[in-house]
Amino acid sequence: MIDKDLFRKTEGRLYRYYKQLKLIEKFKNKVLLLWRQKEQIEKEKVELKNLNIGTELNMGIDYSRDKIQCSSSGTGEAERETIKYIDNLDKQLKYVIRKMLKSNARIREIELQIQDMQFNLSMLSEESKRFIEWKYGEEKSIEWIAERMYGGARSTAYRKREELVENIAQWWNLNMD
Repeated sequence: MIDKDLFRKTEGRLYRYYKQLKLIEKFKNKVLLLWRQKEQIEKEKVELKNLNIGTELNMGIDYSRDKIQCSSSGTGEAERETIKYIDNLDKQLKYVIRKMLKSNARIREIELQIQDMQFNLSMLSEESKRFIEWKYGEEKSIEWIAERMYGGARSTAYRKREELVENIAQWWNLNMD
């Protein structure tokens, strides 16, 4: 029988473990979205579908004028607009890549944090894994679990929870010393 404080701390670790798994899933979804955005931006840089050069730039030849206007940089207005548009896409691309790198780093960081608990839980029987998943991952009540696993025997479910948490706490203390 373990003391109540260690029991509560171990349950807290289990709840945090499953919250961190959900957080990893959230970051992985974010990385997928960012990857699609990166692909879209790179495609847009090639195709320039959304480049809007206004007709007010007078890109046609006007023969009624005596002189041809030329900018000091040697580039026309349409060319400057295109360069500005591509520069903007480059900034967006850098931002998306930076977000992807940060998200991937966060995933790796969380995976390191949960690695010990993941290994500990992997050694449990399938029934015990299911119990732990329902109780701490899906936050089901002991009564709900007792109905599904033990034909409504709440005392068996409470005993099983105590046994599992105690085993996890002992394993944790052995490996964290």
